[in-house]
Amino acid sequence: MNAWKRFGIAVLMLAVLTPAALAEWQGSIETVDGQTVVRNPETPAYGELREEIREVWRRGGDDDDEIFFGTIAEFLHDDDGNIYLLDSQLSEIHVFDPEGELLRTIGRQGEGPGEFQNGADMYWSPGGEIGVVQSWPGKIVTITPEGDPGTTFALPYRDGGGWQSVSRGVGHDGQIVLSGTAWTREGETNLQFTYLKRYDAGGNEVATYQDTRKETQFGNFEFDEKTWVDFQRRWAVAPDGRVAAVLGFDDYRIHIWNTDGTLDRIIERPDYAAVKRTADEIETFQTVYDAFTRWNPNSTFRVSETFGAIESVFYREDGMLWVQSGAQRWRAGEGLFTSFDLYDQQGQFLRRVEFVADADATEDGLFFAGDNIYVVTDLYNAMMARIGGGDEEDVDLDAEPVTVVSYEFPSVVAQSN
Repeated sequence: MNAWKRFGIAVLMLAVLTPAALAEWQGSIETVDGQTVVRNPETPAYGELREEIREVWRRGGDDDDEIFFGTIAEFLHDDDGNIYLLDSQLSEIHVFDPEGELLRTIGRQGEGPGEFQNGADMYWSPGGEIGVVQSWPGKIVTITPEGDPGTTFALPYRDGGGWQSVSRGVGHDGQIVLSGTAWTREGETNLQFTYLKRYDAGGNEVATYQDTRKETQFGNFEFDEKTWVDFQRRWAVAPDGRVAAVLGFDDYRIHIWNTDGTLDRIIERPDYAAVKRTADEIETFQTVYDAFTRWNPNSTFRVSETFGAIESVFYREDGMLWVQSGAQRWRAGEGLFTSFDLYDQQGQFLRRVEFVADADATEDGLFFAGDNIYVVTDLYNAMMARIGGGDEEDVDLDAEPVTVVSYEFPSVVAQSN
């Protein structure tokens, strides 16, 4: 075989193996003030992919005599494909097999070993136990998959006393990444610290990704949604240990840190247009946030006229970063549940994936665990009612009985990179 023929075969194979829609990425990777900044266009390089996700099972709701859910906070899966659902309202964890059959319910409300309340998140600890992130008062409660009390994780506190809440936790490579807020005092000054850090199994700090400090006061305080909504529910850990977080409200910008806390790069979409809220949406958020501020007398809450640029981020096992924008959550489009933007490990915007399902992104919760997508119906109203204290005169939200629906993550989507 001569060289020209081998060259022709090579070109043909490349054409077969390369996606037909492969176009040159139109963004740029620059160094700005010593940092790598990846600036993306609004159009993905590989275009859009629409997928109708297939339902696997559903539990809860009016027709399920065995299961009643409160407010579902998180999902975990094990190596056998079983799924663990953290119910923050009922302070328990439901364990289902891959077909949706209930195997057991573990955990209970309390302050003793293996007991928790106000569970905000959970993760697999280095020893194979479940670490339940108790938001308030902030601590980590460990429990075995069978329901027995686990080992103790000492949550570190700051100098100066005070208290703290914890919002999320993710286990990775024998360590834990946590986010939370700590309140303390320096002299006569009240301080609030918001952090995203990595710890070893003994609770010793290993790396810091974000640590902010600001003064606060009890009474006559003005809350602003654009500064109050921070990164605590908008971060993710990649398979290689890098940490991605959304630090701001208005800008489509994601910071990526290496495992040791050094900044790797910043991903941006500078032309992203914020979605304006309707008058009814502003009123609903204002009502809920006003109820939230009751603990701080004579305080006010300034609600944004637009939705935040980024709603959520998560990593798939292939290292692709999935990002849901405010537009994709609140203005999904005709016939769509929601959609996500996919970025490769360099931060390049490659594809937009649209999900078609009998669900509503503005009302239902969306979770990812293993090879499945989980939708929790009417989760938004249930959570807002709890934040608002359940006062029907102030928060007119009629939450329906919660149903959990498991969908299969389409293989074509997982391989779309």
